[in-house]
Amino acid sequence: MIQLRPATSRSLHAFARRQLIPHRTALPYRLYATVETHPAAPSPSSQTPPTFPTTSNGTTTDSTPPPPPPPPTRSLRPLIYATAFLLLGLTTGHLTLLTLLPPPHLILPSTLDELAALHTALDHLPITQDLRAHPQIWHEHPAYFSLPRTTLPHRLTTGPLSGPTGLAIQQIFHHATEPRAINIIYCGRGLCGWPGITHGGVSATVMDESLGRVAIREFKAKTGVTANLELDYRRPVVAGRFYVVRAEAVREGRGERKMWVKGTLEDLEGRVCVEGKGLFVVPKGVELGEVEEGF
Repeated sequence: MIQLRPATSRSLHAFARRQLIPHRTALPYRLYATVETHPAAPSPSSQTPPTFPTTSNGTTTDSTPPPPPPPPTRSLRPLIYATAFLLLGLTTGHLTLLTLLPPPHLILPSTLDELAALHTALDHLPITQDLRAHPQIWHEHPAYFSLPRTTLPHRLTTGPLSGPTGLAIQQIFHHATEPRAINIIYCGRGLCGWPGITHGGVSATVMDESLGRVAIREFKAKTGVTANLELDYRRPVVAGRFYVVRAEAVREGRGERKMWVKGTLEDLEGRVCVEGKGLFVVPKGVELGEVEEGF
């Protein structure tokens, strides 16, 4: 008869280790060796919806980037400064121009009185009385007397350089039979270059017109222009005095279209201040109007 001993806990554990552990350890090897794992495709219901940025109060905001900031506003300060300096410069220049170059002398009552006084002084000059004593030989007229009165203000010696402070007197005496002329002038104090001295350019202008006046009268075309002008300044021409310009045509080298004229600018004592000569021609291919008598 076989007796069965009651199983102890140790024997039970040994039995279980022999029976169960091989199965528990083999199962994972067979599973991992035969089964491939693939990530499961997410179902439409399991997809995470896109998220949008929200504000602190829960409202959804747009995901587009904010617009660029506006360009900075330019300051008007440089423009204001530039305008102020421009106005300051124009004002200063205008005042300086008025100081150095006064506006043309207006024909006011006081001006007429000054001109009348100068003409009275002209009448009492010895040279004037001597020339007027022979009217058959010396024909007298003011400079550019025959030109229209409206054109005189637009000429240099009868416009900007005229008046009591300019060439207040230009009295012409033409010889009746010879190519020469005498011009009695008054140089006002507004013609100065150096203080108290008439500008050399004014003297040159007077010489140019006085010499050219003789040449044009001799040309058959009754017109002409200056081709050459040579001047020697001998003495200063003091402003505020009368002077005498003598011009005479040079006979050598004269022609129908060219002529040399010599002349002097003298004070009332006969001392030469400016001496010179000029070549005057009638240009070809240029239409010049005839100059009438009395210029």
